[in-house]
Amino acid sequence: MKYAILIYGQFRTFEKNLEHNLKEIYKSIIENNLVDIFILTDKGGNYSDDNVNKIKKIFEKYNCNVKFIKLWEEQYKFHLKEMKTSTNYIDLCKEKKGYHIFTANLWYRRYVTNILVNNFCNEHNINYDLHMFMRLFDIRIDKNKNDIFIKNNIEKCLKEEILLMSIDTIFIGKKNIIDYIFSFGEDFNIYNENIWNNKKFTKIYNNIDYCLNMIKPTYCSEVQIFSHIFFSSIKYQNIRYDYNNPNNIENINTIFHVKLCNDRK
Repeated sequence: MKYAILIYGQFRTFEKNLEHNLKEIYKSIIENNLVDIFILTDKGGNYSDDNVNKIKKIFEKYNCNVKFIKLWEEQYKFHLKEMKTSTNYIDLCKEKKGYHIFTANLWYRRYVTNILVNNFCNEHNINYDLHMFMRLFDIRIDKNKNDIFIKNNIEKCLKEEILLMSIDTIFIGKKNIIDYIFSFGEDFNIYNENIWNNKKFTKIYNNIDYCLNMIKPTYCSEVQIFSHIFFSSIKYQNIRYDYNNPNNIENINTIFHVKLCNDRK
């Protein structure tokens, strides 16, 4: 199989997390497959030429091919649209529950990452079986199931065109599904508070992220992207164990424990 792993984000705590995460996904995703890595980052958050080389060496150690590491500061043709998208987000937020000024920029840069990968694929005539977005630098991934169980879920994702998601940290799917997910960042036409009036939405979100469901932060990244997924025709499966609701019976079938690194800044 051929897999593309897309990363948007600062290097931050990669020295604590990257190799650990690659070890955790090695048997289920990397081993015996061709895995290409595409990274869009910026000059903040622990960026340096030395760290670029360290990151490349870590990926090479786990048989991953780094196809590009690009800087946001050099993606000039996207900068004006990012400003417009950010302004649109600010104008549309009726309340400030979950609001963060960088949320629109975050999703626009993820959208651009996907565009850059698609352009690369077109230029080099490459097709991947699955595209995967992963925040490998500032999150901690641990297996909740054995490698065979995880591989079976990934094969099911491929055959049945299901999105595997740990909202805001991992998305795995066929190209058309990942294109849809990241199209959300292009204009960032946000969902408003009415989403919580949908009983099915609230019930499902409660099983995915109990803590956020309790406080209902409408304009945060997690709620916005799940709304984009929920109100679509995409079939999806939550793959993240919910630590805030250990009694959730659905936790038993989640394939990963995913936590934000405590040392990230």
